[in-house]
Amino acid sequence: MKNQILRCKCTDMSVDGLGICKVDKLVVFVKGMIVDEVADVKIIAEKKNYSIGIIDKLIEKSKYRIESDCPVSYKCGGCDFRYIDYDYQLILKKNILDNTFKDYKVKEFIKDDNPYYYRNKVQIPLKDNKMGFYRKFSNDIVEFDDCLIESKQANSIIFDLKQLLSNTQKQYIRHVLIKHSLKTNEIMIGFIVKSFDIVLDDVVSKLVNKYPNIKSIILNLNDKVTNVILGDKEKILYGNDYIYDEYDGIKVKISLKSFYQVNYNQMLKLYKLVKDLANLNSDMTVLDLYCGIGTISLYLSRYVKEVIGVEIVEQAIRNAKDNAIINNISNARFILADARKDMDLYLENKDLVVLDPPRKGISEQLINSLKKSNIKKIIYVSCNPATLNRDLKLLEDTYNIGEIHPVDLFPFTVHSECVVTLDRR
Repeated sequence: MKNQILRCKCTDMSVDGLGICKVDKLVVFVKGMIVDEVADVKIIAEKKNYSIGIIDKLIEKSKYRIESDCPVSYKCGGCDFRYIDYDYQLILKKNILDNTFKDYKVKEFIKDDNPYYYRNKVQIPLKDNKMGFYRKFSNDIVEFDDCLIESKQANSIIFDLKQLLSNTQKQYIRHVLIKHSLKTNEIMIGFIVKSFDIVLDDVVSKLVNKYPNIKSIILNLNDKVTNVILGDKEKILYGNDYIYDEYDGIKVKISLKSFYQVNYNQMLKLYKLVKDLANLNSDMTVLDLYCGIGTISLYLSRYVKEVIGVEIVEQAIRNAKDNAIINNISNARFILADARKDMDLYLENKDLVVLDPPRKGISEQLINSLKKSNIKKIIYVSCNPATLNRDLKLLEDTYNIGEIHPVDLFPFTVHSECVVTLDRR
C-alpha cells in the first residue's frame, strides 16, 4: 500500500488540520487538502486503522483554496492553513469545534481583523547549525526568512542571528526565545543554552546597537534531556529580566517564563468577552485560577470588589504583584499555589471563578473542589477544545454549560481559544 496512489475526495478536516478522505473502508489523512477537493494521493505511511498521504495531483480544487504566501508553509509545522481563504478557515475551525463539542452549542468565531505578523512570542529551535521551526510531526528544522505570523521585528532579529552566531555558538544554544511587546515595542531575547560557558558579548553588543528597543537579553540554562524548553537558572546579559507591555490602560511586567497571550489584539477581545459573560458588579469577589502575570485579574479588578489570583509559577506571581503596584490597583492580590491541588479554602466566599489553564486542562481534584463548593458561576477560558470538552462533561452534573464562544487567537493554524460560562444548577 505504501507509495500507492489513490484517488480520494476530502469529506472532513481532522483536529490537526488534515484532510480526511475515505477510499472504500480505508481512512486517509492528507496534509493540504480542503473539504470537497478531489486529488490523487500518494500513501506515505500506514498505521493500524488509517493511512497518511500527500497530494500527488490535485484534480478538483476548492474555491476557497488560495496560493500560499509562504514558500515553506507545506514543510513547516507553524501554519496549518496558509493555502485556505481566511474566512473559510473560520468555517472549517468551527466545524472542528462542532465535532468536538457535540453536546454544546458553538457560536461563530470572533475573527482577527489583521491576521498577519500577530505573534508577540517566538521560540526558535537550533539543530545541526540550522534555525527555524520544526517540520510537522518531525524534529527536522525548516528554515525561513519571513514568518507571516511572527512579529516583523522578531523575524528581523532571527535573520540577523543566523549571520551573527558562529557554528560553535550555535552548538551551545537549544532555542532562541523572543518576546515583543507590541504596545510598548519593547523586546526580550532569551538564549536557552546547554551551558553557561557560551560567550555572546559581541552578539549582544551588535543586537542592542541595531535594535535600541531591546530591553532584556537573558541566558537560560537547560542542560537536561527533556522536551521542556526553559530551565531554572538564568543570567542577565543585558538590561533587566523583564519587559513591559500595556493593554487597555494597564501596564504589565513580563518575564521570560511568564505566560502572556501571543495575539495582542485578539487578547483584548478575549478579555472583553470574559468581562461581558461574567456580568460583574462592584460587590463581587473573583478567584482567578492559573492567573499568570495577572492580566485577567487586573482587567477585571476595575469592575469588582476584589480579585484573588492563584498561580504556580513563582516568577509570574512576582510579576503579578509588581503589576498591581505599578497600576495602583489595591483590590487585586496574588498567591503562589498549585491550582491543580486542594482549592477548597480559596473557593470559600467567592462569587465567580475564572479558569485559564494550560492545554492539559484542569485536574480531577479541582473539578471535585468546584463541584462541592458554593461557586455559582465559572468562566472557563481554554486553548485546547479536547480537554475543555472533557472537563465540561465532568462538571455538567453540577453546572449548566453555556454556549462555546471561540476566539481566533491563532489565525492560519488549526488552534482555537474558547470561552464558556458555567452556572450552578
